[in-house]
Amino acid sequence: MGGTVAACAVGGLAAMAVGALLGHWQGGLALGLGLLLGSVNGLLALRALGAGTSFAATSLGRLALLSAAGIGVAALIDLRLAPLVLAGIAVAQLVLAVASAVAMVRT
Repeated sequence: MGGTVAACAVGGLAAMAVGALLGHWQGGLALGLGLLLGSVNGLLALRALGAGTSFAATSLGRLALLSAAGIGVAALIDLRLAPLVLAGIAVAQLVLAVASAVAMVRT
């Protein structure tokens, strides 16, 4: 799980740097914050596994929570950048899925 967070943090910093270099620092910031926010999903999923509730139900709740948090973050920057924040969250989910698949293949 730590590798996923680290990969998303590096990707977030890269997105911010590229955005700044291209003169669109707000877009880079939005994408980077989305990556960081999305990386939290893995930790939330681990906690949900021990909660004794339906994993499908908690997945839907986590999706709603992350989406709402993403829109909230976008509102702090510029609400027009919400798609970039949400894209960052989505990319973080792909990173988590790839990391999980790699871990599964290795065991």
